[in-house]
Amino acid sequence: MDRRKILRYIDGLILAGLLVLVFFLPIAHTESVRALAMGIPLGLWLIKMTLSRRWLFSRTPLDWPILLFTVVAALSVFTAVDPRYSLGELIGEWLMGVFLFYLVVNNLQSDRLKYLLGAMLVGNVVMVTYGLYDFFRAGGQLFDYKVRAGSLHSGFGTFGTYLVTILPYLLAAFFLVRQNLHRFLIFLLLGLNFACLYMTHSRGSWVAAAFLIFIIGWKFLSRRVILVSAGLAVLGLFLLAPRGILWHTTPVSGPGAPGGSVETGSVRWELTRFSLGKIIENPFQMLGFGRGSFVKKYRDFYLQFKGAQLWHAHNTFLNITLQTGLQGLLFFSLFLYQLLRYCYTRANLEPSPSRKLFLTATFMMILTFWVRNLSDDFFVDDSALLFWLLSGASLALAKGSE
Repeated sequence: MDRRKILRYIDGLILAGLLVLVFFLPIAHTESVRALAMGIPLGLWLIKMTLSRRWLFSRTPLDWPILLFTVVAALSVFTAVDPRYSLGELIGEWLMGVFLFYLVVNNLQSDRLKYLLGAMLVGNVVMVTYGLYDFFRAGGQLFDYKVRAGSLHSGFGTFGTYLVTILPYLLAAFFLVRQNLHRFLIFLLLGLNFACLYMTHSRGSWVAAAFLIFIIGWKFLSRRVILVSAGLAVLGLFLLAPRGILWHTTPVSGPGAPGGSVETGSVRWELTRFSLGKIIENPFQMLGFGRGSFVKKYRDFYLQFKGAQLWHAHNTFLNITLQTGLQGLLFFSLFLYQLLRYCYTRANLEPSPSRKLFLTATFMMILTFWVRNLSDDFFVDDSALLFWLLSGASLALAKGSE
């Protein structure tokens, strides 16, 4: 068989693996499928390089920030509270995401991006449809805080994070399609996503979605319209949202909570103050990569509010600073800045409307994703892998543009 045909066949198989991955990523307990969906393309990538007789690895503007943070995170293992745990987290969380990023950058052809988006949309339809069904099946009520939508995800928090990650691409698809029927279907899908987002009763996800809508409105609508709309939305939220969400208490067994319960917003503020205090005491201290390093080091604080799930700082940037020091935060921030800068600059230069919209959606996704992670840390597991995959797809577009 001709070598070119073999390479095209390999490209098709790699694409198939990525399509399977993007469909199954949001679904809990599918680790084996994910491993195959990444492992098989890796093997095919190596075979492809062997047949091509050249090193098929494209450089990106993110290479140095990724490398610098990786070095700092690796050094943190040597100073970690639990070195074995931190090493496992470094490999399973950070290095796995970096691997997926470069796998996508080097193997996704820009003209096949539509298939990846199609698989993501099909997966989204499955997630929101089952999310609505499962919410009402479990006795959920729109204006009562009893059940929180989780769909096929691992929980309401990760489901809400998934939704705010996908929303920018659904909005981009709405503006990209031309036929009225297609626009109506995507508009309907957007409505289902926002409905599921509300049913998660996740304040952090609500804030992230509100931020997304606000920055889009600020760009395309008049200032008066967006400010009035924002005011009405906030008023409606206070009038209609379940009281248990706006003022949410949780039982605790530690000595720091009179009456055996605390309001989650106030206790999160105490957690933030505690974390900042420890960073100020020793800004270059490295507890070791991984969210669990916090509770391993500061177990007394965790036990003080036992039951409130304060086993990490509930903020990705605070967690990274505690785990890898101020130097780690610096390199991680450089990584995010370079990624945002690339997407913004490339979107302005891109002549293709579809690529421009995808790059713009990725820029919005990055902002929204990290606003969500200001009140928790979901830069782990499937949420992080989806972030890496979509970011890698945006940089893969450069190959087609050139």
